[in-house]
This record gives sequence, structure tokens and C-alpha cells, in this order.
Amino acid sequence: MATRILIIGLNTFDSGKTTVASQLAKYLSLTGQRIEFFKPVSGHSYWFRNEHTKFCLENRKLVSYDATQVRKLLKSEVSDLLANPVHTLYVPAKLERPGHNLTTTLALAGWDSVFAMERMSRPYQGRISSIMLMADTLIGEGRLLLSVEEAERLSDGTTVRPVKNLEQAQAIESQNLETYVGESFRVVENVADTVVIESFNDSVWPWEGLDRVDKVLAVGPGQAFVYDPERLRKAAFLVRTAQNPIREVTFTRVSDLVRPIGRLTLDPGSGLSDQTMKDFGIS
Repeated sequence: MATRILIIGLNTFDSGKTTVASQLAKYLSLTGQRIEFFKPVSGHSYWFRNEHTKFCLENRKLVSYDATQVRKLLKSEVSDLLANPVHTLYVPAKLERPGHNLTTTLALAGWDSVFAMERMSRPYQGRISSIMLMADTLIGEGRLLLSVEEAERLSDGTTVRPVKNLEQAQAIESQNLETYVGESFRVVENVADTVVIESFNDSVWPWEGLDRVDKVLAVGPGQAFVYDPERLRKAAFLVRTAQNPIREVTFTRVSDLVRPIGRLTLDPGSGLSDQTMKDFGIS
């Protein structure tokens, strides 16, 4: 059974999870182990990550920026669609004038972050099956910066499921996410000695079916904290509400319930040193 290392963030954004995950993956790959990276849920901005958007368009698939960066360091045996089974694209709206915003719940954080597409992938009968939740009306009416042709390229090879509002998208995601993530993870783990799992934003426990983790590292600028995996898992499930999935439990909600068992210093230039790796129990 593969060793599982979970990387979570102390902050919602810019915690440094991907940098630490990259360093762990690279360090471990030099030991001769088979290392895989798993990012169960992710998203990126069409505008603010435009270079990555171009990469996705050129390759005709919607994938995670973070997973793409880490996997460059590995000789992975798994498709990037399974290493990152759920990925969302957020796109700015075309405004008629400032302040005249879209009247849709798909504008999650305002006009500049509209839910446009979400790919969900899993292994199925020896191949990869993907569905694409798509705001087809907004895209078709030209109300987003994403063009119809671009949407078609990104949804190539998927089964498109049109969504009109956030409630509809969340219902489909809720019904399928655990299955898609769990089945994809089993494929990743089966070919690995160690799997580095990167959580989403500051989510403490990335999916409910993750029943075991061997090491947990909570990362923030300049430092990282080691936690007992089982105590952290129990704390996350303790504070979860019945209406929300486990991945919506943030680090701040459990920080007073469980104490770290170690602290590591991250160098601003190199991050994790070899000695830090050893202090974390990596060899």
C-alpha cells in the first residue's frame, strides 16, 4: 500500500502548497521510489492564468495548473485527467458597462469569476470517462470572454452537461464527486510507492472517502506544521455540517481543536531543505 502525504494550506490562497508538493515529489523521486501527485479538486482563472488557459486550449483538455507544474518533475504512469479528476474554469463576464453585472448565481465571486466549465473524470472500462458541466447559455450568448470555439476545444472528448445556475452545478457535482475522485485515486495509488496529495485552497480533508493518510503538512509562507493525520481527520468530520461536503471544512475551523506535533522552517529561496525533509520523516 502506498504512503500518502497530504499537503493542506494555512491560507485560502498563496499558502505555498504546490511549491512544497513539488519539492517533496522531486526529492522522493531521487530515492528511486515511484512517486505520483494527486490534486482531487482544482480551478483556475481564464484571465489570470491565461498562459495555462492557452496550454489547455492547445492540448484540448481542461487540467489543473498546479498538477501540470508538479507532474513535470515526475515520470508519471497516470493520465493528468485522473491525477486531477475535477477541475473548474472561471471566466470574466463581458460587461456592457461597469457596475452592470451578470444576473446569475454562476458568478461566484463577482463578474470577473464566473463558473464557465467543470470537468469531472474517472476510469471506466479501461479508458477515461469525462463529463463537462458547462454554462452553455452564457457562453453561447457571448456573455463571457470564453468563446464558443474555445469551449468546444476544452470539452473535446467529454459528455457535456449544460448548467443554468450554481445550484444545478452543485447538485451534479455533489452526486458524482466522491465516485470520480475515489476511483481516480485508486488508479493513481496502484502505480505508486508514495502519493503526494494536494488539497484545495485551505480545505483540511479533500474528500470523504480518503480514509487514511500517513503524514500531514499544513503549509504557509515561511513555515509548515506537522499534524497527526487521524486527529486532524476526526476534527474535520467533527465540525462538518450535514449540508456541506467535507472538503468545505477550512483549516481555521479546526485549528483550535488539534495542535501541531512539529514545525518546519521554509526558506524563501529553496523552501524545504534536505534536513527539513528528514525532520518530516522523509527519506
